[in-house]
Amino acid sequence: MTPKARILLVEDQYFFRLTLHTTIDPREDMLIAGETGKGEEALPLCRRLQPDIVIMDLRLPGLSGFDAIAQIHAELPQIAILVLSNYEGSEDVHRALQAGALAYLTKDSAGDELVHALLAVRAGKRYLPPSVASLLATRVPGSQLTDRELDVLRLLAKGSSNREAADSLGISENTVRIHVSRILDKLGAADRTQAVLLALQHGLVHPD
Repeated sequence: MTPKARILLVEDQYFFRLTLHTTIDPREDMLIAGETGKGEEALPLCRRLQPDIVIMDLRLPGLSGFDAIAQIHAELPQIAILVLSNYEGSEDVHRALQAGALAYLTKDSAGDELVHALLAVRAGKRYLPPSVASLLATRVPGSQLTDRELDVLRLLAKGSSNREAADSLGISENTVRIHVSRILDKLGAADRTQAVLLALQHGLVHPD
């Protein structure tokens, strides 16, 4: 008899964890071995519990889901990671997969699809529903922005002027102009407004 797949939940919304329990607990082939609402607790729990699968949210207090995925994948690559998140930008999907996730579902996915994805990742297979795969295919070419360019882009999304962005980041206004020019080139945007719209659409930045 195949042993039950041991699952660790990393999700800060208590009631959503309960929803996951209602889907997984009745199954004879799966077991929730542990859970936490904090990203920084994910790796220590993986070391202690040795789960087969981690269900990971991306928006977590403290350490982000992206960083938690990278930590787990670097130290315990045998653990399959399934992202279950409200983030739906193509850059979010790309970052999660690059960090080491095998599957990516949004939180409005049906319970049957979650089970299908869990079975797939337990077998070592990648799982992306058609909607997420299509979204990933629309990822902006050449959108590999540096950390500083992302900082500038986030401030542009908040409506900051070049001077305000410079003051906020402690750099010169001319340096901000250079960053903005590179952002436009990498995103293929005609102006700041289009750059912000593309960034929001593809998950490079998120509305507050």
